[in-house]
Amino acid sequence: MSTALKRFNGGARAALTALLLISILLPPAAQPVRAQGGFNLPDGFVQEEVVVGLKLPTSFAIAPDGRIFIAEKAGRVRVFHKGELLAEPFIDISGEVNDYGSRGLLGVAVDPAWPRRPYVYLAFVYDPPEIKDRNKSGARVSRVVRLTADGKDLNKALPDSGVVLVGKNSIARYVGNPDQGDAEPFSCLDENKRPVRDCIANEGDAHTVNMVAFGPDGALYVAVGDGIVNSRGNPRALDIDSLNGKILRVDPDTGKGLRSNPFFDGDPDSNRSKVFALGLRNPFRITVDPRNGRVIIGEVGNQKWEEINIAEPGANFGWPCYEGPEEAASYADCRPYRSGELAVVAPTFAYTHTAQPARGAAIGGDLYLGRTFPPIYRGAYFYHDYNGGVTNFLTFNADGSVTDHEFATNMPGIVQMTATNDSLYALSIVLGGLYRIRYTGAATRPTAATATPRATPRATPARGEEAGAPTATPTPARSSGAAAGKRIRAEVWKDVSGSDIDAFLKTPQFRNEAPTIVELDRLAFPRGSGVNYGVRIRGYLVPPESGDYRFFISADDRGALSLSKDANPANKVVIAYTPDWTNAEVYDKFPEQASGPIALKAGQRYYFEVLYKQGDGKDNLFVAWERPGGGIEVIAASYVEPFNE
Repeated sequence: MSTALKRFNGGARAALTALLLISILLPPAAQPVRAQGGFNLPDGFVQEEVVVGLKLPTSFAIAPDGRIFIAEKAGRVRVFHKGELLAEPFIDISGEVNDYGSRGLLGVAVDPAWPRRPYVYLAFVYDPPEIKDRNKSGARVSRVVRLTADGKDLNKALPDSGVVLVGKNSIARYVGNPDQGDAEPFSCLDENKRPVRDCIANEGDAHTVNMVAFGPDGALYVAVGDGIVNSRGNPRALDIDSLNGKILRVDPDTGKGLRSNPFFDGDPDSNRSKVFALGLRNPFRITVDPRNGRVIIGEVGNQKWEEINIAEPGANFGWPCYEGPEEAASYADCRPYRSGELAVVAPTFAYTHTAQPARGAAIGGDLYLGRTFPPIYRGAYFYHDYNGGVTNFLTFNADGSVTDHEFATNMPGIVQMTATNDSLYALSIVLGGLYRIRYTGAATRPTAATATPRATPRATPARGEEAGAPTATPTPARSSGAAAGKRIRAEVWKDVSGSDIDAFLKTPQFRNEAPTIVELDRLAFPRGSGVNYGVRIRGYLVPPESGDYRFFISADDRGALSLSKDANPANKVVIAYTPDWTNAEVYDKFPEQASGPIALKAGQRYYFEVLYKQGDGKDNLFVAWERPGGGIEVIAASYVEPFNE
């Protein structure tokens, strides 16, 4: 790494200091999972089911009294208390939440002084009422709010108790283009094209505000992505006066910047006074080290690299001028960083995207500071890769370097992990559940996967490349296996307008038996079948071999694939869907199109269901899988048994 770039490795400054353990009152004991296809854990560790049956859960927070608050993507906050998932939510703000694509209610935190301070904090993409009926994929804005629990029933929020802490100016007036995402004019800018105070932009369907967490000093930390894929807009991650692409540190009572912040300018309401760290693309999940106040960040990369970063006050990680250890193409003015005039901080650990094994989306986790796990895990940092469904952990060496170890596989769709004294909790948006990992017996010492952060010589992208450019499209899939005379039944309802699946399911037509049946030799609906129709395909998938499978879906306009852990339809969960239209057999336009690895047994029947809604006539629906050791193939009828009501 060139010293002229002044991109210093923050982890090399010093070894981590002595532990300061935090005692946490744990929730009620969970029951061990008995279903097949569980997490693949090291010897001595067990997986336990805490709560299931959640609808696209995105975040959770364990209160000091043991209850757990769980955010669902659409805008509901559920409560798990005394061993039960309560039917009534703590609050339902779905009317204020834009949950298009990867947007939604993505973060929840509980005040550390709960219940003396009965506050719950939420981070979400906001749908201002003036533009709520506009294109859902158009530009929006984000907010962080504080809610007060009812003193008579802490499982419910007091009506009208919401206080906007961050994003008071996240309003319709400052939304740039509510009818088109990732397009100019950009949001949260004034007439002089300068960032508006207290406004968080979200042109894209990802890179949103996504987490709220408390530090040991009582400050509230907020993780905010750059809010955009359009590379003309992502330089705002480096603009100290924009709230996007930052870790913010604010007063949990007022939302104001703290005087101890690195860029405090005397005005606690200025944007820069709230900034703790900058130069981030999609800091998906953070944890604040209680021993020293450093913020550990899982940074989801762009074209090649994933990062784990450790931020001290004022750290600049260089996005979009850098991705991983390399220079990246950008519309930003990167000359001050590349000349060495301004310093940027290198990742503590970085790894490249790979197809086999699948790696490509770092989900930040947590430090384990307890004493129950074996010694190697004590003080380690756990993180997850969403694409691979794997959880690894980093151990910190005396020279400031880190060692990467594999911990567990077959953990699909993990979106948040939190460590307590004796457990590691993992929330799966794919499985719709919260799980607990405990150590109960002797374990073998894991093998180190990487001794030091993986790095390659810095390289400047070829002319014409841009950050945010689409990844390569996979080769069109072939059908998997011969049909062998079997056919798949597709139920079809015609003359159903619109492109939304949820709306389709609520139509009078869907309540009646399907008037048309189309037989298929694979999970692909015939193209050119008309306009304004909906489809449901049900059956039992019978895998030909045991192992880890991944599933994919493409659709125009919308498609969703659900899979059960067994033959019971009641156990189905959505494992892949298209948040917007895709081209035929293109499975990488949106991350939601692909599942994580799911362990299946040969010859066992698994209920599946495909829902498809077509609106404008440019139709396609393809459902594929990646079998153990194989490539992506459209699922053939030979692996499907008909559904029996």
